[in-house]
Amino acid sequence: MSKSKSNGAETNKEPAAGTRVFLSLGSNVGDRMDYLHQAIDGMAHLEEIDVVKTSAIYETQPLEVTDQEKFLNMIAEVKTTLEPTQLLKSLKKLEKKLGRKKRRAKGPREIDIDIVFYGQAVMDEPDLTIPHEKFHQRKFVLFPLSHLAPEFRSPREEKTVAELLHECPDKSYIHLHGHLKNA
Repeated sequence: MSKSKSNGAETNKEPAAGTRVFLSLGSNVGDRMDYLHQAIDGMAHLEEIDVVKTSAIYETQPLEVTDQEKFLNMIAEVKTTLEPTQLLKSLKKLEKKLGRKKRRAKGPREIDIDIVFYGQAVMDEPDLTIPHEKFHQRKFVLFPLSHLAPEFRSPREEKTVAELLHECPDKSYIHLHGHLKNA
């Protein structure tokens, strides 16, 4: 048995083989830091997901629907043997378990977990678009992702994360909030 890492935190389980995936996590309701920690911990305890590493956590202003609290956002790099649609179902189930409530679109949320990249896959399904359809327009995704994988190349845009961050039209503020504590 080996140990998987989550920003220094270790969990004892067999490392997942499979696909390199980047997930965007965000919260702007209640104890935002705790929701992020619970989400990473929940993923780390799933057999099919190995949390490889996590970014720092950044506080960001809401986009699109701006009459809500600020978000805490981060990126997690994971390895998984789940297919994209299975992974999405597992993540939505975890969100529900953590208490995510249905509200207005783009509104407040206890936890939101989006698939940004699933290896080099490109998918356009009714419930799942990979790479995430707006990731390249969102600094709250690109900035932490650029610290984990600046040279990762988007299969749709055919540019690196660092290049996409440089070109990003989002000029909203983003500042370091902290790091997850060891689990």
